[in-house]
Amino acid sequence: MDTYFAVLSFIFGCLIGSFLNVCIYRIPKHESIVHGSSHCPSCMTPIKPYDLMPILSYFFLGGKCRSCGNRISMRYPLIEFLTGVLFLGVYLVFKMTPYTLIGFAFTAILIVIALIDYDTMEIYDRFHIMIIVLAILVIALDIDHVFDHLLGGLVISIPLFLIAYFTQGMGGGDVKLVGVCGFYLGVIPVFIGTMVGILSGGIFGAYLLLAKKKNGKSMIPFGPFLCFGMYIGMLFGNQIFQWYIGLFF
Repeated sequence: MDTYFAVLSFIFGCLIGSFLNVCIYRIPKHESIVHGSSHCPSCMTPIKPYDLMPILSYFFLGGKCRSCGNRISMRYPLIEFLTGVLFLGVYLVFKMTPYTLIGFAFTAILIVIALIDYDTMEIYDRFHIMIIVLAILVIALDIDHVFDHLLGGLVISIPLFLIAYFTQGMGGGDVKLVGVCGFYLGVIPVFIGTMVGILSGGIFGAYLLLAKKKNGKSMIPFGPFLCFGMYIGMLFGNQIFQWYIGLFF
């Protein structure tokens, strides 16, 4: 039964990933994510329903538009597959609990934030609001730890706000993202998530400098790394913290 729901979680994630592709493409263009059929970005021909199967349609079509034959970005099936894998991770940690469905929603929002920020260097406030709503649901389920969630929203975001204010080295959207994720996750997971985000972002930035793809004054989006960190914090934040403390005590 556990395997059945694990597979179902992956498939569900792939299906949601197909919708997330629509969100990632349309939201920065201020297009509706509800109205209007999916279309080829090259020839604008509407895509038939039988060509919208997550992952499979891409390979059945050879990675090309059925109408114009232009290449379709590999990014679309990768996002669908990634969403499936991340949803599977959520299920494996939380099993059949309300936290799984909320975790699915949180994960989907993080994916959209990460990819839009990567494309545009912007994080929209609507996503912060969505995470706050999820945080309220989690707090309602975990009312005995409400102070931990409230403190989680402040303990990291306030120092980051001061750093961003005085150095201009971080965007306001990143600071707000850490804040709302703190409300959702609590103190320890958001701390671990932020550290993972800073570490992974630093490693990526160092790689770009060493490969001479960026210079010291170049800006890189920090949102994708924060989103990765917050996902890790959600699933393994407390365990990572306990492991780290165990190294010294």
